[in-house]
Amino acid sequence: MPIVEKSLVEVDRKEHLEVEGIDVSGDWNTFLRSRVQTDLDVRVVDWVKGQPQGETISRCWQCGTCTAGCCMHTDYGLTDFNPRYFIYLAQVGYEEELRRYASTIWRCVSCNKCVERCPKGVKVEEVVHTIGTYLTLTGAAAESPADRFDRAYTENLLARGVLDEAALFRTYERLEGRKTPAKKLLSMGLSLLRTGRLHTGPLAHRTRGWRRMRTVLEAQLAEDERRRKGALAPATPAAGGNR
Repeated sequence: MPIVEKSLVEVDRKEHLEVEGIDVSGDWNTFLRSRVQTDLDVRVVDWVKGQPQGETISRCWQCGTCTAGCCMHTDYGLTDFNPRYFIYLAQVGYEEELRRYASTIWRCVSCNKCVERCPKGVKVEEVVHTIGTYLTLTGAAAESPADRFDRAYTENLLARGVLDEAALFRTYERLEGRKTPAKKLLSMGLSLLRTGRLHTGPLAHRTRGWRRMRTVLEAQLAEDERRRKGALAPATPAAGGNR
C-alpha cells in the first residue's frame, strides 16, 4: 500500500447527508494532487544499514505496529512522530521528505514499546536514532539535546573512567546554555551526598590504569567517527536511481 501525505489529498465535501440521524456524508470527489518524485537515493538506507544500530532496517515490512504503539504518536498526540514513516523514507531514499522531520525524529523517548511489539524483530528505536544521526551528519538537522548529552557523557567518562555526576551536569548545562539556580543545585547535591552517589572533587573515584585504556578508547571513537563520515562521501548516483 502506498504511503500518501495528507498534504497531497484534496477533499471536496459539498453536502451533508443524514439517514435516520446517522451522518453518511462521506468524502466525495477526493483526489491526489499530482507530484513528480525524483532523486530517490538508496545510499541513505545503505548508510543506515552500515551502522551497528541501523542494521535491522531491512527487516521492516511497514506493518505500522511501531507507530500504533508509540507513546509520542498516540499518548502525547505528536502525529508527526511516525517511526514507520521515517523508516519507509530511509528505505526508499526519499531524503527530501525525510529532512522535513529532522527535528521531530529526535522526540523519541526510548520507551522501546516499538521494539517489543515489532513482529519482524526490527530494533525500531535504534534505527530511528540512526536515521536521526544521518540527518545530523549531513547538515539537515542541528545537533539535538540528546547528541549534546551523549557528547558531555562521553567526555566526562573518558576523563577518569567513571562518572563525575556534578561535572557531567555542569558540562551539559553549559552546552545547553542554561543555568540552574544555586538553591536547587545545593538541594540536588545534598541528596546525592546522602545516598553516596556524589563522586566529585576530592570524593571522585578513578579507574586504575585508566590512562592507557583511555588512549585505546579515544582512538576507537575517532575511527568510528571517521568511518561514519567517510560513508557519507558524495558519489555519482547509480543509473536508474531516480524514480
